[in-house]
Parts: sequence; structure tokens; C-alpha cells
Amino acid sequence: MIVVDSSAFIEYYRPGGDRHVRAAVAEVIAADQVMINGIIHVEIVAFASARDDYERLSADFRAFHWLDTGLQDYEHAAKMGFLLRRKGVTVPATDLIIAASATRAEATLYHVDQHYVGIAEHTDLQERYLRP
Repeated sequence: MIVVDSSAFIEYYRPGGDRHVRAAVAEVIAADQVMINGIIHVEIVAFASARDDYERLSADFRAFHWLDTGLQDYEHAAKMGFLLRRKGVTVPATDLIIAASATRAEATLYHVDQHYVGIAEHTDLQERYLRP
């Protein structure tokens, strides 16, 4: 399974978005391999620009596999954040939670966010930066 981060979804849905990102996301959607969690859902759907966009995004996101987050993910995210800060790497809490949930699910995280590259350098996160 593939956790698709909001950074990749933004490129996928944006007219004129990066073609490499769009192709990679389209491929995992077609293969029914996309997982999302609540943070990713809110980061995309809540910021739709119009009612029609909101309805379309809501329908799309209902079709993806749901990855619940819980105490284990938050504890793992906190530990990752603590360890990363000791190495001089600061990462937003939302990215830590997304990375922790992807790690627990043994999924690869597709993204276009350098924070995940830094997380993966120091943890067991499996990630794929989608820009060439």
C-alpha cells in the first residue's frame, strides 16, 4: 500500500501540476493502493476552493483506504520528533504523524515534501520523493 501525502495530492489535483507526480499518483489510484489518514484528508478536502470541488474531493477520498491513527502513532511521532531534533532536524508535527502512521502500516509514503526525506534518513520510514 501507498500513503499519498497531501503534498503529492496537491500536485495531482492542481491544473498544471507536476506531470511526474500526477502520473505516480494516478498509477496508485488506478491500482487501488492509496491509503490516507485524517490529517491528509483534512489538508486536502477542507481547503477545496468551491462547493463542487469539495464534493468531488470528498467522493474521491471516500474511495481511498483509510488508515486510522491512534496512540501508537502519536507516541512514535513524538519519539521521531525528539530524536530528529537531537540531530538538528525540525519537522512539523503533522508530517511526523503521517510518517509514523505510514511506518506502522508498512506502507511507502509518496510525497513532494523534503521533510520526509529528512525523516527517512534517520528512521525506518519508507518514502518516495516524486519529483525527478
